[in-house]
Amino acid sequence: MMHSERFEELAAMYALGVPLGEDSALFANHLAECETCRVLLSEGREAAALLGGSVAPIAPRPEVKRRILAGLAEPSGTRIPVREGRPDRFTPWFFAAAATLLFTFVVWDDARIRRERSDLRSQTAFLSAKVSSAEKDLARRDLQVRVLESEDVRVLILGGKDPQPAARAKVFWSARAKRGVLLAGNLQPLSAGKQYELWVFAAGKPVAAGVFDADSQGRALVESSDLSGIDSAQKFAVTIEPEGGGAAPTGPIVLVGAA
Repeated sequence: MMHSERFEELAAMYALGVPLGEDSALFANHLAECETCRVLLSEGREAAALLGGSVAPIAPRPEVKRRILAGLAEPSGTRIPVREGRPDRFTPWFFAAAATLLFTFVVWDDARIRRERSDLRSQTAFLSAKVSSAEKDLARRDLQVRVLESEDVRVLILGGKDPQPAARAKVFWSARAKRGVLLAGNLQPLSAGKQYELWVFAAGKPVAAGVFDADSQGRALVESSDLSGIDSAQKFAVTIEPEGGGAAPTGPIVLVGAA
């Protein structure tokens, strides 16, 4: 049952001992599932107990006692004279009622503030994630532009091999930027714990250039990592490796092509 402001109001009322009427069963079912309302009810009961203990008992005035006794002695139907006018002072129940209303407002307002604070945190986390994603997309596009528009860019064709002979790919490689962009298709989905890894061969040795996944249609667009440590790229290959990749290829080669 979804938490709402209505249940917070019911929790505050229940803590004060106010009968919930037809909402009793609904609130009881919600309370069994909602940790927020259970905490609110516990805090409300503690505050209500402190509030009740803070009201000191006051003995009635002597005239009140005399009026009650006189009323018992009057014949039936006889009207007891009552002194008109404003009472000398406020009675304790007035202060208790005012304190109860104030307490209800404070509990409800505190719950509202906590809920708004939680919502704000969620929105902040969501916006932070969106900003981070946008920054990554911008960096990726900037890399693609620098590689694809470089004057020395070369397009290399990679062909599929067993176990994926139908796989195809192109690598856009810039020797000046020492970065490449791989555009692949017809890749098969991998089992859990596996990823594709791109390799660049320099001086006959493979250099890890990044791991990636294919989408549901077998396509992938991946930018290589910084390869400024190599002199030249002689060959490119894609293998199947454990998730996260490794420093040297261990799985089968599914794409390969020479410069």
